[in-house]
Amino acid sequence: TSTITYGSMAVLGYLMFGQHLKSQITLNLPIRKISSRIAIYITIINPLTKYAIVITPIAAAIEEARPIRNSRVISILVRTLIVISTVIVALMVPFFSYVMAFIGSFTGVTVSVLLPCLLYLKINVAARRFGLELVTIIGILVIGSLVGVVGTYTSVKEIVNRILD
Repeated sequence: TSTITYGSMAVLGYLMFGQHLKSQITLNLPIRKISSRIAIYITIINPLTKYAIVITPIAAAIEEARPIRNSRVISILVRTLIVISTVIVALMVPFFSYVMAFIGSFTGVTVSVLLPCLLYLKINVAARRFGLELVTIIGILVIGSLVGVVGTYTSVKEIVNRILD
């Protein structure tokens, strides 16, 4: 679904703006229109909400481990410290974006593409018989492996290049 959505957005963007298409869709929007401003603000808010969704289980686990539970002050303090520590890590780790690209390409492909296919084959004996389903799964595994290897190689190469510069 994500691939279809992103792919269709790319094609539609190119059809609308042609050679003048910029790397981010929000850069192509008219500046003075209110609908453009709303789209840009939503684009800005999106990562913030994703961050909160990812951090919430971590904060909840830390809060439950403390002897004082259900304290609003402790909850605010824990969540503030998590945000501060995340910012410090992002600033202190050199080439943080390349490190995140490495982690994403290595683990992301493994967890979201390769393991589901392999586990499906392990669970479903009928899928192991030669046929369209098995060929499709093997195709997904091959393409996923290639994407993971290329992404991991590229990110490691960028990290090494930045270190040597």
